[in-house]
Amino acid sequence: MRSFHLRPATREERQLATLWVAAVVSALVLRPVWIAIAPHFRTCTFRTLSGIPCPTCGTTRSALAMLDFDLVSAFLVNPLATLVGSTFVVGGAAALVWLIFGWPMPSFGLRWNRRWTIALVGIVVINWAYLIATH
Repeated sequence: MRSFHLRPATREERQLATLWVAAVVSALVLRPVWIAIAPHFRTCTFRTLSGIPCPTCGTTRSALAMLDFDLVSAFLVNPLATLVGSTFVVGGAAALVWLIFGWPMPSFGLRWNRRWTIALVGIVVINWAYLIATH
């Protein structure tokens, strides 16, 4: 069983939380800029050459749908990009609350191992299969 305990946050962890909050706030504040420049992005070279979407196809459209607060459309375009983007925003909000209240840092005692790598690759492959099937 993994151990869970709370410990004081390091200076680097507080700095990382501050940067995370700043990145989320910047993404939201710059929403009009993202929407204005998105039509000028190049189309996917992999899809142009092969005829099938790449593992990240639809990420821009998903991000734009999230900026319009349309999570359903974002999820239908690219589920993994939507989950990652939502985690980014929710994590930024959690980091802000964590910084404001000065809470201790949770430590779960988890380490990256081969199973995590296999799971991550599996999630990417499943998402890619979804993109191929639906686009």
